[in-house]
Amino acid sequence: MWKKSKVTDQTATGQGGPSEAEQEEEKKAGIKKRSKVPGVMITQFIEVLPEGKSTPDFLRKPIALTIQEGKLAIFKANVCGDPKPEVTWGRAKGDMSDTETFQKKYDEATGEYTLEIHRVSGEEADTYKCYAINEYGKAICTAALNVIEVGFKKKKAMEQLEDIGSVDPAEFRKLLRKRKGVDKEEAVKEPGEIDERFWEIIMSADRKDYERICAEFGVKDFRVMLKKLSEKKKERQEEQAKYIETINNLKHIDIKGLGIASFEFDLELKDLTSRIFLYKDGVMIPYSDEEEMKHSLKTVGKKLIFSVRDLKAEDAGLYQVDVEEVNLFSTDFKIPTVDFIVKIQEVKAKEREDAMFECVLSHPWPRIKWMGKNATLEEGEKYTITVSEDKLIHRLLIKDCSQLDKGIYSAAAGIKTCSAWLIVEADSDPASHGKKKTRKTTQAGGTGLDLGKLAQEQQEKLAKERQEQIDAANKARAEEERLAREALLAPPPPDTGDGDSGEGGDSGEGKDTGDGKNKSKSGSNKSKDGGKSVGKSVGEMKDSEKEEDDKKNKKSTDDSDKGKGTSNYDIDPNANGEGDGDSKGRKGHPGPLIPDAVIGSSLHNDAEKERDDKYKKSTDVSDKGKGASNNDIDPNANGEGDGDSKGRKGHPGPLIPDTVIDPNGQSGTGETEEYTDASGKRSERTRQGPLLKDTVIDPNAQSGTEETEQYTDVSGKRSERTRQGPLLKDTVIDPGVQFVSGLSNVHALIGQPAELMCKLSNDNCEGTWYRDSKKLTADDGHIMSRDGANHKLVINRCQEEDSGKYRFEADGRKTEAMLNVEDPPRFDPDDLSAFSQPVIVKVGNSTTFKLPFVGREPMKIQWYRNGEELLDDNTTKIEKSFTQSRLLLSKCQRKDTGEIKIKLKNEHGTMEAISRLIVLDKPTAPQGPVEVLESTASCIHIKWRAPKDDGGCPVINYNLERQQVGRNTWKKLGDIPGVPEYKDNDVEHGRKYCYRIRVVTEEGVSEMMETDDLTAGTLAFPSSPAPPKVASAFNNCINLTWSTPTDTGGSRILGYNLEKRKKGSNLWSPVNPTDEPIQEKKRAVTDVVAGNEYEFRVYAINISGLSEPSSPSEFIFAKDPKNPPGKVEDLKVADTSYTALSLSWNKPTEEVGVQDEAKGYFIEVRQAECIDWTRCNITPIILTTFTVKSLKAMAMYWIRVIAINDGGEGVPQDLDNYILAMPPPVRPCFTDNKMKSFMVVRAGNSARILLNFEASPWPEVMWLKDDVPLLKRVNISNSESSSQLLITSSERSDSGIYTIVVKNLVGQESFSVEVRVTDDPKPPGPVELEENVPGTVTVIWEPSPDEKRDDHLHYSVSKRDSTKGSWSMVADRLFNNKFTACNIMPGREYHFRVYAKNDMGMSAPSESPTWGSERRKDTFVVNMPAYKTCDLRTAPAFLVPLRQHTAPKGYECYMSCAIKGNPKPRVTWYRNNISLNTNTNYLITNICGVCSLLILRVTPKDWGEYSIQIESSLGRAESSTKLTVRE
Repeated sequence: MWKKSKVTDQTATGQGGPSEAEQEEEKKAGIKKRSKVPGVMITQFIEVLPEGKSTPDFLRKPIALTIQEGKLAIFKANVCGDPKPEVTWGRAKGDMSDTETFQKKYDEATGEYTLEIHRVSGEEADTYKCYAINEYGKAICTAALNVIEVGFKKKKAMEQLEDIGSVDPAEFRKLLRKRKGVDKEEAVKEPGEIDERFWEIIMSADRKDYERICAEFGVKDFRVMLKKLSEKKKERQEEQAKYIETINNLKHIDIKGLGIASFEFDLELKDLTSRIFLYKDGVMIPYSDEEEMKHSLKTVGKKLIFSVRDLKAEDAGLYQVDVEEVNLFSTDFKIPTVDFIVKIQEVKAKEREDAMFECVLSHPWPRIKWMGKNATLEEGEKYTITVSEDKLIHRLLIKDCSQLDKGIYSAAAGIKTCSAWLIVEADSDPASHGKKKTRKTTQAGGTGLDLGKLAQEQQEKLAKERQEQIDAANKARAEEERLAREALLAPPPPDTGDGDSGEGGDSGEGKDTGDGKNKSKSGSNKSKDGGKSVGKSVGEMKDSEKEEDDKKNKKSTDDSDKGKGTSNYDIDPNANGEGDGDSKGRKGHPGPLIPDAVIGSSLHNDAEKERDDKYKKSTDVSDKGKGASNNDIDPNANGEGDGDSKGRKGHPGPLIPDTVIDPNGQSGTGETEEYTDASGKRSERTRQGPLLKDTVIDPNAQSGTEETEQYTDVSGKRSERTRQGPLLKDTVIDPGVQFVSGLSNVHALIGQPAELMCKLSNDNCEGTWYRDSKKLTADDGHIMSRDGANHKLVINRCQEEDSGKYRFEADGRKTEAMLNVEDPPRFDPDDLSAFSQPVIVKVGNSTTFKLPFVGREPMKIQWYRNGEELLDDNTTKIEKSFTQSRLLLSKCQRKDTGEIKIKLKNEHGTMEAISRLIVLDKPTAPQGPVEVLESTASCIHIKWRAPKDDGGCPVINYNLERQQVGRNTWKKLGDIPGVPEYKDNDVEHGRKYCYRIRVVTEEGVSEMMETDDLTAGTLAFPSSPAPPKVASAFNNCINLTWSTPTDTGGSRILGYNLEKRKKGSNLWSPVNPTDEPIQEKKRAVTDVVAGNEYEFRVYAINISGLSEPSSPSEFIFAKDPKNPPGKVEDLKVADTSYTALSLSWNKPTEEVGVQDEAKGYFIEVRQAECIDWTRCNITPIILTTFTVKSLKAMAMYWIRVIAINDGGEGVPQDLDNYILAMPPPVRPCFTDNKMKSFMVVRAGNSARILLNFEASPWPEVMWLKDDVPLLKRVNISNSESSSQLLITSSERSDSGIYTIVVKNLVGQESFSVEVRVTDDPKPPGPVELEENVPGTVTVIWEPSPDEKRDDHLHYSVSKRDSTKGSWSMVADRLFNNKFTACNIMPGREYHFRVYAKNDMGMSAPSESPTWGSERRKDTFVVNMPAYKTCDLRTAPAFLVPLRQHTAPKGYECYMSCAIKGNPKPRVTWYRNNISLNTNTNYLITNICGVCSLLILRVTPKDWGEYSIQIESSLGRAESSTKLTVRE
């Protein structure tokens, strides 16, 4: 079991700290220091370091590696320190002397130390340490190497076999016992010791999970566990108090969504800089705040949410969160091995219909997670989630589907998911729009497969797999027993009288006289606690005494087996030996030949199980050193054994030790124990645990011949023994009866039958049924049957008392399951049928709904009307009882019509019943407006709409009245049948009429609807029809069609007139006679001339006359139809780019009667992963070239061209291969003619290098500094044709040669720019003057402080003498600190100035003292007038403010303004009130009062308001603008 190391400063994944010995040595050696690099420990040997000296430290530490076996592992490190430290490597376990495997290297150019481990294997998996040591201290860091072993290790297996084969067979028994003891000692912890993983999990678990966790780790003593848990929690709280204020709301890891698991807690840190580490199974894992990463941390206020994405099986494990070295939270993540055999399928359902999703799992799962539109679905009124009894079939029922329910639904089981669409089809009946639709009782969905059969097959498959595992385990156990028997049957060394000694120091001596007697000297036993005992026994067995000893055999076995000491014996299987009594005076008995084996009988499974349990116990006892012996067997000799430590009489030692043979067929157990033989008599026996267990031996199988052989024992003494052939032969191992399939929990309705069934591996085995530990019989009303290996229990009519735990036992095996008898709400079918009939009542009356039911109390009863729950009020009363419920509705209104539903719910389920209430009332008035179908001089034909509500009864008649406008009387026209239209033939031309219409039903007459004034005989012409369309054309006929005009003029269309006109003519000629209108909306025009081109127009005619003519049709030739064209020829790609490609082709050839000339072309394109073609041009093009645009860069496309003419489209012509959307390959090259290879930058300013290039395909751009990859602080921006390097705030360390490498498939190109970051030099030191030669002066000065940092620094010297007032330069570009000036004239004073210069400029001068003397002159005094000091300070202000900017996406945006102010104001840029001065994505400059901001590549995120503030001690000013990003 692993244990996570607690380190104070982790270095990398899986790293730990120094060992305890190293820590103790460091404490004694010096002062501990913490490195800036996490995970590095520094020890300083002396208290005060000399100036300029330093202890070793790591600039780059080695990181932990996880490498597949056979690969190369490399650890790298960079160190620093003065003097230069010495670097060595080591490992925690093992040595590194193998130079072929471990190679240590050092690169002088980079200063990098490397440890290479070649062909890693499991032996190299370890923690490696890197030491850096100099005379002032040492630095240590560690890195773990994890090796993933692959495949079967043949070499390791052969070595193990060789180890076993090299053991002496006679010593194999002791080897097995000793190895067994070692394994047990390693695997089993000391009593009371609990796995550390247990404490990690339970300290963060809820109390309700304690029992489950204890059962998982085998912890049984709850009281001790809880006490120790309380202590550990207290210790952890004390540790946590160092770093945290509070931690609460801990939620363990769980699968939240599709492929995502997370855990969370609320944390408040004392120090916000404290580091948080995440571990999995004790190994540190990296995480990020980006949610797209595998492991991520999201912080919301005080809440920390750790997420694991893209879940896989290897993500299972123990996750722990630490703050510094203190553990905060642990959670165990387990991923089940479950998958979908049948996934959910797409479901199409109609509105108000139920929809079903169903799936089948590979393993039983209590309940999967259902999700709909990214929301978790729960059981309720809308959704019903069901699981089959075998927990393999899962279903989701979506009730009463509506348009809001459509979408994607998902099922998640563990980390496996599947999704499908729910499509809700709208009702196509237009009459139902706006009305509440009736709930449908049908159900949509389902896979259409027999899921029950699939689940049964999967259950049988799982049972078969379990049986195969059991068989494999039994086979392995039998193989172990066979190997043990072969080793035990090997000839042991001769007995020298010295017994093997265990921890207890048992010893014994034996001697075989060869005359049928076995004499053995006394053996002594020294136990662990120091007690000693000595027993002696001498006995002889004669044939005449055999009968008497047989009677005493039982008692002697019980008594003598209690001895703890062992000795060597010679046993004759044909003779009985007599043993002397023990300290209690009990008689000895002959020792068994083959211990722990039952000869002549088969073992019961219960006996096997009992023996297995006791075998473990006996092994524990024997392994603690009770003593062991080698046994020699003489088939013709009677043996006598020495006494045990209590003075009891011994018995002959067994050939196979620690085994008891019971003549009645009972097997022995370990230690001193009681057992019951076949006759029921109880006795005692002692043994040290069997090496052969569960063995059944046939007594008829022992055969062989006697043979005498010699052997040598460990002391070298030779001896003889005689044995009778193989003692164990034809061993049969009976695994016993197993359950192929056990019982499953059953849910049954009260009064309904229930069935429990299981299957055994044996067809002839009987069993017993129990309910709540009470045996069931046929008299209890249960039907118990057996069909071969299948056992079944049937309960015909389940009652509540039948609920409970049922158990089936057979041959010592048992299986259990629960029977839950449920009593959900139920209705009598006759009562439900009567309730479902609609209830019809007149408005204002009362009605009642009543429905009896049965079901377990308490029962929740709810009534609904049209989906809304009803509550008691003035018109509604609900009565409830234990057997029925009644709904009373009084003063019913028409709006109460609708669905009435009763819903019953108890703990066992829900039941609903639906009825319908129809309230009858008078109909509403007819609906307008009235439509005039025909209005002539002799009739008015009108039409209206049916009433909105017919009152619950069909319309019988419509009652009409008419009034002539201008009169006061209404004429009754009478009742007409229920068709909403009327034709009034009794009208006068030009008169106006008004109509009143009422609806008549069985419930009465509605209110009237009055029409507007309608005029009889008004001329109303139809509107113009649409232009005629050409259906087909031939040499002698053109077929035309047209449509009815949109406005018929209030009367029906009587016919149509058609006219034609030849192209180029102004004359329209009729096609049909004007007095014979065309009745149909089509016409075949035969009066045409072949080859001419015609156009047509049509008139509509109603009772009022002709309409206006339609618009002319398109011109059409009178000729036979053409054939489609053929394929275009020579289709090729002329040019390509990332977004477009150009095509060219030739016209298809013409073949008379086969393919005609092409009139135009269509170009179609599709991506390689799509199957649908997209047409690039809407109308045909005439040219034979085309450019396809809006392509995706580097995408693959298929292109084809289709020729078209009047005969239709021809066969498409495809390109032979797909096309990549990219330009032709171009080797990278730089396009700037004047690229600077050197630039100087002032320290603190930004450095920018922009290089333009061209390359195709898009190249890979890499920047290097001095041939080393760049640091993270350098920003690189790449585009299709340029790359920019930006250092926002340069430092002197940024100086160097920057190289850009542009590389693609065609080639690569590079360019280097030397960047020198410097600053104004500091002036040189004091200047001294010396005269070494007359007439010369040597100027000597101290070097500038920048001389060491700037290799381009040089000096210049200026001179001024007393006769001249100006300074003249006498020397420049001096790289030393000395200069000799010549031509120094006596009598003059000279002054010298020394300047320091570099690439940035010149420093302030350093003045020299005056050299020489000057002739004194009279002082010339000038009286200067007093001037008033001028104040040049000005407040900050904008000379040129910012202006509005609109930039396209992906382009540069440059903002600038001009400012003034003295003193120089401080400038700050803002975007949306957020400072940009520290944002590296913007280049900000301020040169001579011109402030600018550059955005290299504008994105939508840059949209917003930008402002600039200038501020000084005299005031502040601000200017703002807006940036708009254009897509």
